[in-house]
Amino acid sequence: MSRRARAAWTWMAFVILGGSRASAQTTYPNVKLSGRLQEQFYYFSNEEYATAAGPQSNIFTRRARVEARGQISENVSVYVQPSFEGGRNLSSVATTCTSTPVPPGGGTPTLTCRSSGRSGLRLRDAYIDVRFSPEASKSALYLRAGQEKRPFSRYELTSSNNLPSIERGGGPGLLPRASNDLFGNAGFLSHDVGASVRLEHRLDDTRFVTLRFGAYNGQGESLNDVNNKKSFGARGTVGITPKLEVGGSWFAHDAIVAVGGVPDSGFTNYAFDIDAQWGKPGDEGLFALAEYLHGNDASASKLTMQGLQGVAAYNIRMKSPTSWLYAVEPAIRVDLADPNTDAGSDQVTTLTGVLGVYLSSRAQFRVAYERQSFQDDASPSISGIRSALTVNF
Repeated sequence: MSRRARAAWTWMAFVILGGSRASAQTTYPNVKLSGRLQEQFYYFSNEEYATAAGPQSNIFTRRARVEARGQISENVSVYVQPSFEGGRNLSSVATTCTSTPVPPGGGTPTLTCRSSGRSGLRLRDAYIDVRFSPEASKSALYLRAGQEKRPFSRYELTSSNNLPSIERGGGPGLLPRASNDLFGNAGFLSHDVGASVRLEHRLDDTRFVTLRFGAYNGQGESLNDVNNKKSFGARGTVGITPKLEVGGSWFAHDAIVAVGGVPDSGFTNYAFDIDAQWGKPGDEGLFALAEYLHGNDASASKLTMQGLQGVAAYNIRMKSPTSWLYAVEPAIRVDLADPNTDAGSDQVTTLTGVLGVYLSSRAQFRVAYERQSFQDDASPSISGIRSALTVNF
């Protein structure tokens, strides 16, 4: 082969190999869409609590969310999650009518009416992440700015894509008296606007140590600040084994509260939690989670409240890969909530027994029996059935 021919073949090989490498490289920006849809039905014997618990039965969309996750560059990513769930109550629908004046020269005025109601559109997560370390390093430092969940409560931070107990708190149809409800109403849970830093250190292929600290407006989802203070939260977790992880959280929530009839813009209530988890929701075998929460409510009295909740599920995977039945998962939840530890008759116990049927790894149908009982003997318990059909994609 001549020198010129060898040069031509070398050049062609270089172009082909170079083109293959270029096509394999990640291009920026790139965006991936996903989402979840969850339909729910319940029937509860809650007629004594109709004002607070709502109707005895209901069919509704619990969650309808589209998620966009994108890489802007190697070290910058973005996540946006709008939410479309929610319904309208007849009482919340308002009709407004306006009349046009009589046209010049006479005529008939026109009446225009328009109905409006509560919209289900909300913005849940919306944040930017910046990584300050190489992707392959054992330790990684991240800065996050935007709207995210406050770093408190393991079960609250567990994705709603697949909740073995269907609900974290009391849920629609029951009274909002479970541990998740108490600490959510006190300003320690759910979404807030702010910024946080996160340090992750890899112990091995499956275990991490994670530390997170954040500062937030303290007002909640999509709300501006109302005073000159901020809320602060911290959380740490460590993987003990490939299955077992333990953690703890602390949060200081600021608000404006009337103390003695005078607004106190410097009000702060505090809380902490200790938690542990075995496995992950939806994985084959045992999943178990337990946590203890303790803190003050968001009233001028700063009542001491506490909660203890545990969830356990056992995922039995079907042997046939072509079967329409992917897995069966019995689960149980026990929740003990005390809104005021100094009072003697206000504790609430919520028990949930669930049978989950997995149609695939991303589609589940669950039926649960739930019972909410009260320490006060004069308050009748609530019991009934809740079911949910959920998918994530």
